[in-house]
Amino acid sequence: MTKRSMYIWKLSPVIDAEGTVTKVVEKARRANLSALWVKIAEGTAAYSNTTGSLGDKFKELVDRCHGKNIEVWGWHVPRCASVAAAKTEAEKVKDIAATFSLDGLIMDAEYGAGFFLGEAEEAEAYGKAMRDATHALRVPLAISSHDIPQNMSGWLPKFNKIANHADFNFPQVYYGSSPSVEHRLSRAEDANSHVTIPFRPVGAGWVGDGGGCTSASACGERAREFMRLVKDRNYDEYSFWHWQGAPSALWAVLNTTPA
Repeated sequence: MTKRSMYIWKLSPVIDAEGTVTKVVEKARRANLSALWVKIAEGTAAYSNTTGSLGDKFKELVDRCHGKNIEVWGWHVPRCASVAAAKTEAEKVKDIAATFSLDGLIMDAEYGAGFFLGEAEEAEAYGKAMRDATHALRVPLAISSHDIPQNMSGWLPKFNKIANHADFNFPQVYYGSSPSVEHRLSRAEDANSHVTIPFRPVGAGWVGDGGGCTSASACGERAREFMRLVKDRNYDEYSFWHWQGAPSALWAVLNTTPA
């Protein structure tokens, strides 16, 4: 069975747009989603999705999803300015995952300003601490990073250190501005061929810059092609970034296309 997942960045506008947590779950079911991946922390700080009254909504979301056989994973943006910070960040993520009974964790480890600050030593410490956390929680661990890490100056050694501790690789195959979906997916496969954990690509489910699609219709059309390629290449899971940015054309494709 192929699994289809969707990232959620900011939970509040997602709930506001749909009306209630129940309606979010209903929409997820119509779109044949097996899991929702929600941001839970950045650096050492809990993300707003998990705090205050919104945290109560998140707990409701997890409970209602579990009632409909939909998993909820949490994703974390690591900063890791030092080895000590890397360990502290992983402990914070572990605590949040335990509090909300999450089904898995994702390391959104990326290159660039506002993302990973450390070097190879910090990358190794973070990956190991996150692996230890998920082993204690008995849940899987994934890395989700640039689909072609070699393109980012100095990033590949750090990416490799973190990926070595993960169970799954969720590369961000943002094909929106590429010549074709197949072109970008094939490049991502080649760039990740040295990573031995299962490859489960993330599609471009939004309109805009940074690899997003040029229009709502293109988003839907390219999603359909992406899913065809995933099935043809025998991948057992894929996902899209992200719920709030997804146009109605994408949801229409998800609603009418089996995972």
